[in-house]
Amino acid sequence: MKIPQTKFVIKSPELKKVEWKNCDFNDERKMFDTFSLQHNIFGNLNVSIRKYEDGFNRWIIEIKNSLNKLFGQEILSMEKETKNMIGYNIVVEPEYRYQGHRFGELLRLFSVMEMNENKAKQLKIFSKGSAVYFHSKYKFVPCNIKFFDRDMALEAMSKDSTENFADLKQRAKEIFDAVLKNKSDSEKQRELCRQTNTLTKEYIKRALQEPDASSKHAFDYGMDMVLTREEILKNKDFFNNLFKKYNIDYSI
Repeated sequence: MKIPQTKFVIKSPELKKVEWKNCDFNDERKMFDTFSLQHNIFGNLNVSIRKYEDGFNRWIIEIKNSLNKLFGQEILSMEKETKNMIGYNIVVEPEYRYQGHRFGELLRLFSVMEMNENKAKQLKIFSKGSAVYFHSKYKFVPCNIKFFDRDMALEAMSKDSTENFADLKQRAKEIFDAVLKNKSDSEKQRELCRQTNTLTKEYIKRALQEPDASSKHAFDYGMDMVLTREEILKNKDFFNNLFKKYNIDYSI
C-alpha cells in the first residue's frame, strides 16, 4: 500500500520546549509534561504520558484533541533500576491509519525522548509482521531469541521470489538447513538465532529501498525487535530532524 505524503502540518513555526517532571512512582524516572501541537486539520493536539491503570506500573502515551478524542497511544514499561524499556502496544485509531497523519511517528518520537531522557539502554518490542518495516524506519533491529520466531523469519525470507533478493533467500535456506541438522545442539541453535537476526536486518534494509516493502517482502509472523541507545546516538541527526519537523525543541 502506498502511504500518502504527510498531512501533519504544524501551524506555528516556533519550536516548543519539552518540559520534564519526575514520574508518579516515587523514583527518579522522568516523564514529559503534556505537549501541545497546533495541527492544520485537527487543531490543538496534546501528547501526554500518565500511569496506565492496569496494575503493572506501566505508562501510556496518548495523542488527544481538545475534546479528549483519542488519536493514538503507546503502552510502555520502564525498569526502575536499569530504566530499560519495553513497548507493549503502539496503536493509531483505525480511522486515522494510512492517511499520512503520522501519528505513529509522533508516538515513536516521544517514546524515544523518554528513552533518551532516562538514559535507558534499550527499548524492546514484539512487532507484528505488518509493522516490522514501520519500526525499522526508526532504527529498531531484529533480536529474536525464540527458536520459533527465528524459524518464521527464515521461512518468510526463503519464500521471497524477487530476483534481487535471491542471495538472501539462499542464505535463509542454508540457515534453516542448519537448524534442522542441529536440533539437539542448544548452543548451535542460539548461534543460528544470531545469524538469522543479522540476515533479517540486512533483508529489511534492502527491502526498505523499494516502495511497498511490507507487501512485496512481507513477514507473516512478528518478531522481537530492539532500539538501543547506541543506535539512537548513531542516528541522532535522523531523530533531531524529526523533532524539528514537529517543531519540538528537543535534541539527542
